[in-house]
Amino acid sequence: MTDMVTLIAQTSPLERELRTASRTVEESDLPRLGELYFTAYEPGIAGESLQAAREDIKSSMAGKYGQFLPKASHVALDENGTVVAAVLVVERAIGDDTPEAPFIIELFTDREHRRRGLAEDLVLATMDALFNVGQKHVALRVKASNSAALALYLSLDFRRWSPEENED
Repeated sequence: MTDMVTLIAQTSPLERELRTASRTVEESDLPRLGELYFTAYEPGIAGESLQAAREDIKSSMAGKYGQFLPKASHVALDENGTVVAAVLVVERAIGDDTPEAPFIIELFTDREHRRRGLAEDLVLATMDALFNVGQKHVALRVKASNSAALALYLSLDFRRWSPEENED
């Protein structure tokens, strides 16, 4: 995982109205989330098959990567009410090399709906939801080579985090 960067940001209330129709994740979203997860990435990244991707999303929501936070996890909807993007959040990532903070484990957008601000709105919705329940920070991990994602997170005031920050 040496090509991964851990980022952290302070949560905050929404300062503007979101441009995206969104809501919190529901269990009934599982099939669509699996499909979206599978098709949003290059082949093999989200699993070798659609079924594997659906199982991974199901496992994610069941706690495989930490206690899932449905109230902080959101989906973006198109004009027909179809899920076209999602952000999935856990209470804290598994492992000692992550901050003691809620953690975004996935953020993905349908290929046909990219560059419309959906991911930004979903992260803002997550930050607002976490702020409203008293969480001060949110973190995530991203590939250092993913310049588009890094630009998004830096525009939202995420900064690099390292385990040494927790040492007193």
